[in-house]
Amino acid sequence: MLDPKVDIVREQFDRVPYPNVPIETSFENDINSLFKYCITTPNYRRSHKIVNSAGKLILDVACGTGLLTLALAQANPEAKVVGIDISAESIKWAKERLEYHGYQDVEFHVLLLEDLPRLGLLFDFIHCNDTLYLLPDPVEGLKSMRSVLAPQGVIHGNLHSIYQRHYYYQAQKLWKFLGFLDDAPSDMEFSLLREIMNSLDDQVLLKNRTWHGNPNDTTLSVNYLLQEDKGYTIPEMFQIIGDAGLEFISMTNWNQWNVRDLYKDKNNPSDYLDMVLDSASTEEQLQIYELLQPVNRLLDFWCGHVGEVSELDDFTELSDSTWENIKVYLHPKLRHPKIRESLEQAIALYAPFDIHVFLNINTSHQISLYTTSCACLYLLWDEPLTVIELAQRWLRIKPVNWLTNESISKEQALSEIRQTLIEMESLMLVLLGA
Repeated sequence: MLDPKVDIVREQFDRVPYPNVPIETSFENDINSLFKYCITTPNYRRSHKIVNSAGKLILDVACGTGLLTLALAQANPEAKVVGIDISAESIKWAKERLEYHGYQDVEFHVLLLEDLPRLGLLFDFIHCNDTLYLLPDPVEGLKSMRSVLAPQGVIHGNLHSIYQRHYYYQAQKLWKFLGFLDDAPSDMEFSLLREIMNSLDDQVLLKNRTWHGNPNDTTLSVNYLLQEDKGYTIPEMFQIIGDAGLEFISMTNWNQWNVRDLYKDKNNPSDYLDMVLDSASTEEQLQIYELLQPVNRLLDFWCGHVGEVSELDDFTELSDSTWENIKVYLHPKLRHPKIRESLEQAIALYAPFDIHVFLNINTSHQISLYTTSCACLYLLWDEPLTVIELAQRWLRIKPVNWLTNESISKEQALSEIRQTLIEMESLMLVLLGA
């Protein structure tokens, strides 16, 4: 039997389709989004396998007006993309958006999540954004996606953080108490909500923490009047993934969950906290972070079938002979004209290359790459190279130590390249494989 609340949610998004973003908006120059939604990224995070998007089948669950369906299509050339949503009005917008950008073969279906098996397809990548926290039971939602997930497929899902969204949940309780959430919100609820909030003193805590400017109807709808919105913690996220018969791979913004980035001075850490972190599981480390610094609205994760997550190589422990034969690939989404232009400018001026301008890889510090890193990225632009090939080319660029003017040996060049690759691989700027 269909939950009657589904009809309220459907009506809400028929009335205020989301996201309400201009149809001409494109991700062609949004390198951070292309990097995140590229199928290569989660597969490498899971097993250090380099997976190409050609011929893959991608599903966008609760695609709304198709904004991120477009991102998935642009990030994964030669893949087939399918979108589903319960709102027919949103699907209409999504079709128009994708056609406007020249994607004629993207399929859209007005479909409930539990009816996914009706499509008769298995997907290599399932994207489910801003949806699980609206479901009566997110475990059942993930189970439905698991049922159509290819054996080595990846699911991208997220849950609202109960800590980061605390004041919005407080606001939702207020509007529910006032009767604004009995049905899908209308113009009357939007008008009354604005009247109440604008009448309050700016120092009223709820207004101070949640009311910024004069929010439009979409902002009110997805924050103050969002039906069935619920918040979760890291332990609850892991429990939901496990109960759905799936295995956690990684947070999608894994570099923004590093507790050690929260130290005022990395050279003066807490010895006790460092000791705890050294023995803590991934779940425990993430939990410590969310309790210290709940700045992420979403608990944004990748997961897949149990048993598909491999223990990743520790590149710092590989022998010199093993390193020489490793092949190095530039992440496919970094092969972008904007990156090339900035990289060439940095090399020409002997200046740092500010990768954080293009990738939101760390919220605590700006990340700049220097001479060796820039050279590696540039040398890998046209084709992958083995580590020994990179070291040989680096030796031609830097045959002598610039401080001592002494010749650099093959072993020294290899060591310098190896250390640079370890640092860049941790950010997935380069991928290391066979």
